[in-house]
Parts: sequence; C-alpha cells; structure tokens
Amino acid sequence: MFRTHRRLLARICIPLQRRFMATEGKDRLLHRVKVLNLPRHENAAIKRLFQSFELGPFKKAPKWEYAFLNFETEGAAQEAMKKLEGVEFKRKTLQTEYMPVSEEEYRQRFQQKTSTPAVMDEQQKQQEQDTRSPAQRLADQVTPLHDTAYEDQLQQKHRRNAKQLANLKRQVAALPTLRSDPDKKTQVAWAFEKENPIQILDPIASPEENGYRTKCEFTMGRDLEGKPTVGFLLGQYRHGFTSVLDPSDCLHVPRTAKLIAQKMQDYIRASKYDVYDKVEKKGVWRSLMVKAQRTGDVMIVIQLKASELDDAQLDAEKKKLVEFWTAQNEIAITTLLVQRWDGESNGFTEKGVTETLLGDGYVYEELLGCRFRISSSAFFQVNTPATELLYAKCAEWCNIDKNKKTTLLDLCCGTGTIGITMARTVDRVIGIEMISDAIVDAQANAEMNQIKNVQYHASKVEERIDVVANEKNEEVVAVFDPPRSGVHSSVIRAVRESPQIRKVIFISCDARQAMDSFVKSLPADV
Repeated sequence: MFRTHRRLLARICIPLQRRFMATEGKDRLLHRVKVLNLPRHENAAIKRLFQSFELGPFKKAPKWEYAFLNFETEGAAQEAMKKLEGVEFKRKTLQTEYMPVSEEEYRQRFQQKTSTPAVMDEQQKQQEQDTRSPAQRLADQVTPLHDTAYEDQLQQKHRRNAKQLANLKRQVAALPTLRSDPDKKTQVAWAFEKENPIQILDPIASPEENGYRTKCEFTMGRDLEGKPTVGFLLGQYRHGFTSVLDPSDCLHVPRTAKLIAQKMQDYIRASKYDVYDKVEKKGVWRSLMVKAQRTGDVMIVIQLKASELDDAQLDAEKKKLVEFWTAQNEIAITTLLVQRWDGESNGFTEKGVTETLLGDGYVYEELLGCRFRISSSAFFQVNTPATELLYAKCAEWCNIDKNKKTTLLDLCCGTGTIGITMARTVDRVIGIEMISDAIVDAQANAEMNQIKNVQYHASKVEERIDVVANEKNEEVVAVFDPPRSGVHSSVIRAVRESPQIRKVIFISCDARQAMDSFVKSLPADV
C-alpha cells in the first residue's frame, strides 16, 4: 500500500535565464546551441537530460522538436555539443547546431514579439477591459488562491493529489512490459484494481496562513507612474510586463520583509543612480532579497549592476548602504550583503559576486529543537512552522526501530535539515547534495548541533550511487527531497535495486512533475 501527503509549502520557481558573452568590440554574442530530435511536450524529461550533462536552462515550446541552450563562450557551447551529439533519447538520436546570434538581434526579436501592433493592441485591449485594481492584479499574480477560503484551498489540493495518483495508476497499467507477462502484472496488481487502492490522507494545514514566507525576493524597477519601486512585477517579463508594485498588500509577505522593501524603496528614490531597466539593460539597482527567520535573524541582500559604477563610486555606495541600514531602529539587521551582477538574466544568481558588508553573511533558524545556519544562496524551506510538521511526519513514516542499527540516506539533503533533525534516532546519516555551498552549511549545522554520526558528500546523487548501493546496516531508510522535477532515473534504479533499502520516503512539492520518478520506482523487472 502506498501513502502520499501534500507538501506543506511551495518552492520558489526560478524563471529561465539567458546567458550571454561580451565580445571584443561593440557587438555582443549569445552563443546558442540548437538541440534537434527532441520529443514534443516532455520538457520535464528534457530538463533532467540536460541536467545529467550539467547543462543549464533551455528554451523550448511544448510542441517544438528542438530546444535552445545559451552559453557565455563559444568553447562552452562547443563542449555542450560534444556531450549531446549522438545521444539516444526517447528512441531518437540527438543532433546539435551552433547558432550564435548578436545580443542586439536577439533583443530585437524579443521586442518584436511583445511590440508588434497586434500584440500591443491586444495588450491595450486587455488592460482596458481589466477592471481590477493594481493591488488586485498583483495578488492574482503572486497568490492566485488569495480569494479562496483556506479550507477550500486544502480541498482543491487534495483533489489535485488524488488526480495525480490516479494518473500514476494509469501510467503503471499502461507499461508495455506488463502486457505479455502475467507475473510482472501481478507485482503491480494494485494498478489494475477498479477503485484506487492508494490511501490518500487528508492534507495537513499550515499553522500560519499569512505572512509565513521567511524568504522574499523583490524586483527594483518602476511602478505604473514611473516611480522607482521595490516589489513584484505585475506580470511575466516575457509577456512584456515591466511595472513593479510594492508588496504592502501581499498576504504571504511578512511585516519585516514589507518594511525592508519600503525602506529600500526610500533609499533608491533618494539615490542619484537609477533602477535597472530590463529592456534597455541599464541602471544600477536590480533586486532585493530578504530572509527574515522565526529566530528574529534578518538577512538583506542587495543586487546591483556594478559596471555602471567605477571603483570609487561602488565603494562609496557600499559605505552608504551600511550607514543607512545600521541607522534603521525599526529593524535589527543581522547581516547585510551586496551582489554584483552585470549579466542580462534577472534575479539572484550564483554567477554574481556576493560580498558581506555587515555580520557574518548568515542567518539562523530553529527546527524541531535543532539550529541551522543559512547562507544567502542556500535553499531552506520558507514556512518554518509547516516545515516542522512536514519533517515530523517524515520521521513518523520512517518508523525507525530503536532496536536495530539504522542508516538514514538523506538524498538531495540541502543544508542537512532532515538528516540532522532525525540523527539522534538512527545509527548513521549519509547526506548527498550537488550544491557544494549547501554541503558546507550542512557540515556546519551538524557540528553546531553536536551531531557526530553524519557524513556528507557534495555530489550529484547519481554520481555517488556506490554510497547508496553499498550501505549494509541492519535497516536502511532513504528519504528523497529533490527539486521539483524529481531525481535522475539512475538514482531511482540504485535505490530500488538495493536489497538493504526497505523503505523510501519521497517528498515532492509537485507530484505532476515528479511523476516520472514515481513510475521508475517500480520493481526493477516490471
């Protein structure tokens, strides 16, 4: 019997980002690789394919049989072509083409899509017919269920989960290997039962409905009146929306983050430097990140385009920022950082240069009696009370036998939260995470909580299959807490084929995108 539960919080969806290179002279090149012979619609599987080759964001419409990858250098583009050329994927052989394009030409194509008379007329018509206030439009954009009672929201999500489990049942029943082999069909007899045999438990409500987000990322741009503003875009940039509205009416943003956004807005309105223009690619002030933890710790990260300033101007502005934020009596700032980012992609990025101006560059949070260090780039759940319920339920389902030596495999472990909160109930914890900075945080967190029975590996999980396959304690329990799209098929296969692993807890924030991982978790001979 299978059991599932709803993830109690949502991860931030990061928009696809373009990469570019500044060449010698006035022209700039986008080093593009076109990947041919891809299947239609299966973007989640294609994303996992590219990730397996350590390739980043791509552009592909659902009906396209090709995709584009952008790189900073021609060498990186050629290296990607070597990796993908001739690869067998979904019964097709991939082919690649190098298709560099000037930044100006690329920008004109984008502007043409959003600036043709037909598009502009349609946008104008939609705006004229839209009777919502700007605050209502923003609420619909960032919190689309804000007008729905919370109990009704839970029921909607319950029905959505039931639909995905029914979809899992259909996909398993349709597997071609089951058609001609009755023995294999018997192993998954539940998929052929008339009623859905999978137990679906009621959703567990978040203890806090409003102001729960401990991390908020704001855009610095201009509002509908053209004033420099800190807040959220009123629509998607790729659809031509560039106006920003302050977050004062947003239900999910806590008071501290709203106050910091307002203070930063005051600062940039008094600044002699302009906010960044996403179309013209000019201006200094780009983004603001706030991490306001339940402990009271507050992190502020300010992203700016440093190439607009010379060294003396940049140093003076950093000093001014320190003076400004230390003078704010209403907010106790734990740490202040600046990220310098001159690229075209919007939002915070690991490619930017991040510098600590105040504090040690960390904030701290407490979960289930443990204390955790959080860096500016590390992922950490954004709803602390709900996270405690989630992790408590995970530990309950692991059902650790205190009379046996048990190893907990914390796969996609991030900063180590799940393994550390459970470490005292097991003999050993092994954590694997591909983001090296997160592993540094995890090791620091284990030491801070005086946890001695953990070991961490900074690697893709599929590259440390030996750790998974060779673990031979009396009991081995695996906990998956992967990205939205699930995990690599080789990881699922290694866990599934290990005779020591008798129990797997899979935490998913999007069952639809992780469906491929669920199907591949069936017995190896199915």
